[in-house]
This record gives sequence, structure tokens and C-alpha cells, in this order.
Amino acid sequence: MNTTHGKNIAFIVTVIAVCSTGVIAEGQSVDFKKKFMRVRVQNNEGMPIKGANVHRSVWAKVRFDANADYITDGNGQVSMELPESMDILRLWATKNGYVPLFVNFDSREMDGLAFPNEFTFTMEKGTTIGGFVVDESGEPIALAKVEVCIDSRESDGRGEVVVSRWLASGKDGCISDTKGYWSLSNVPSGSDHRIGLWLTHPGYVDDLGWRGFNGTSQFTFEQLRDRVARIVMESGVKVSGAITDQDDNPVPKAMVVWGDNPYHNERDQQTFADKEGLYQLPPLAAGSTVLTVVAPGSAPQLMPIKLTGSNMTVDFKLRRGKTIRFSFVDADGKPIPQVKVNIAGWRGRETLFNWRHPNVPYSKIPDSADKGGVYVWDWAPEDAVEFYFYREGYRSSRRQSYGPGAHHITLQRGISP
Repeated sequence: MNTTHGKNIAFIVTVIAVCSTGVIAEGQSVDFKKKFMRVRVQNNEGMPIKGANVHRSVWAKVRFDANADYITDGNGQVSMELPESMDILRLWATKNGYVPLFVNFDSREMDGLAFPNEFTFTMEKGTTIGGFVVDESGEPIALAKVEVCIDSRESDGRGEVVVSRWLASGKDGCISDTKGYWSLSNVPSGSDHRIGLWLTHPGYVDDLGWRGFNGTSQFTFEQLRDRVARIVMESGVKVSGAITDQDDNPVPKAMVVWGDNPYHNERDQQTFADKEGLYQLPPLAAGSTVLTVVAPGSAPQLMPIKLTGSNMTVDFKLRRGKTIRFSFVDADGKPIPQVKVNIAGWRGRETLFNWRHPNVPYSKIPDSADKGGVYVWDWAPEDAVEFYFYREGYRSSRRQSYGPGAHHITLQRGISP
């Protein structure tokens, strides 16, 4: 038995695996065995919970659809496909009105034990919290999204079930009504929980962190439990403008980034200009920030601004870009193909990026050398940009600054310390 918040969680391991053969896509066929895992979701009385969502996430050395959702049947069960060999398996069980649960199986923590082929979640009924979303003058804000998390401990990697940190997030966030009221009914019982709230609304300043976890709570847990907590959203400053090139032509689809480090923020910090080169940012908090414009064919532009008042117009006139060219070779002077070229910083900030990552949109700045070991970025800024380079089998480079021009880079074989 495992225990979470005083409730017993059944951990049942029964071999029911059915093996079959899978094929890795993209041209190279590699056979691997698959199995099926049965997950049961029940209430405290052992009765099945129909319609619960079981989300699974898999880390494996074979190419496999890592994430999938399943809905329990009338017996409270789902059967999910898994690779027979895995490194990590994570499961979440959610159902409206019940406390969400999470379990983690990590091969590094399991002391040689096998991953289970059958597992049971026992869910307890949730309790309710709530409050009101208002503006600076105390007027209610309708249609605000309130996402909720709880400061829950991590699962130990050996099948310990814990309360899921995410009580209401993403599309499942709470929405305030015309009185600004919102509520959530899947919170664990008790009075000692630490709750975080994340508020967003297209007409107000979105949160950039969890209220309650960053010193800006404006509420107590008792107020949430009594459903009287009042959360204030600021109207902020609305910034808009036009983006043109060196010939005064509008630049459609130019990306406008605000803030210093969008990659490390949990929410979007960028928007795109329309076909007329016009852009509109969501309301931003008063104070200092920086705007960065990135558009293929033109040099990126960065502008620090002071946000004041309720509306601001900030226009950009872009210049023609410069060319940065890298030629990568090994110690013998032979070209090194497909070296990864990563932007590390520009003008002391990290608003210029070329990562391909879900946290940020693709900037279209080239991110690797070609088969001949040559990298070309022909719309770079006229001043230096910080880069680092990576290629498997070679030592990664340290951050170094390079301006426009041709640069010959020698990479040494070996593994970076």
C-alpha cells in the first residue's frame, strides 16, 4: 500500500502483458515489443469511477507516442499501450469533483523492480475553494481564466501516489462569471495547503508567475476556502505600432518579443504583426521593459521602453541585415557537417533566439551548419551576437561573441566536461 494525504492507494501488480511488434518511423525499421497496462480508477469505497481521464507520459529509448489520454469505462478501467522497455512512466488521474492524482515510475529509482502491468488509483472527493476577480477599482472582471496549483510533494519514482500539482490548468482553468466569481471543487480537504493562482485575461495584465508562490498572493487559504478571496488584475499599458523596412514597406508577420528572457517564461511573450505590419501587444504592467523585433530579411531590432499611461505607440523601422558566416572544421581542417549553432545572448539579453522549442515560436534564424560545415545568417544585426556551438562527438564551445563577417571555427573531438 502507498499513502497520500491520509488515503490508502492500492498498488496492484499482475502480469497481463500482451506483447506485439512496433516499427520506428522515418525510414529505419526497428522492432520493439509492446505491452498493455490496465489502470483502474475507483473511489474511497472501491467503486469504479466512470469517465475519469488517465493521462500517461513515457520516456523510452524507442520511438513511441509519448503522451496519450484515456477515459475510464463503466468498470473504471482503461487499457493503455506501452513499450515493453521504458525509462520513465508517469500517470495522472483526473475527474471533476475529485482530487487529481499523480504517480511516477522511474527505472533509476526502482532498484531493479519491473514496471507494473496493472495499477489502481483511489480518488477522494474534492472540496471547494473560490473567490472574485476584480479590477483596480473593485469592479468585477468576467471571463478571466484562473489556473490553480497546489504545493504538492514529488512522487518518489517507485510508485508512490501523490496529489497532482495541477488542480486546474490550461484548457481546464476556471473562468470567472459576470460577477467575477470563480470556484474549483477538486481541492484536498484540510486547511494547511499552499495554493498558487495564475490569472489571465486579454484585456488585463496577465500574471507572469504563480500568485501565492512569489510573494504577491493578495489572498489567504482561509479566504479561498470561504470563497471570498478578491484577486485584483491591473489594466496595464497597451502597446501597439507599425513595423516597416528600410524602404518604408510594411513588414508582415514580424515577431515582436517583450521582456528579457521569453524562453524561461511559462507563458507567451511574443506576438506577430499582421499583413499591414501592424502589431498589438497584450496589456503590460507599467515600468521598464524591452521590445525586440525579428523579421527574416531585416536586422533584428531591440528597443528599451518605459511603459506609462494606458496606451503607447512604438513604431519600428528595420534596416537591412548583415551576414554572419561560420565554417566549422576539425583539428585536421576537415569540414564538420550540421554543427548546431545556438544564440546565447545579444546586447546582454536573451530576447534573440533560434531554438526550436515549445516555449517559444520558431524565429527562422538558422540554427545549424549545412553538410559542408557552413552556417550562414544573412539578416543578422550589425553588432556582435553571443553564440555557442554543439556537435556530437566534439567538445561544446563556450559562449563567444561574433559580429558580421566570415569566421573559421575549429572544434576539438571529445566530450565536454
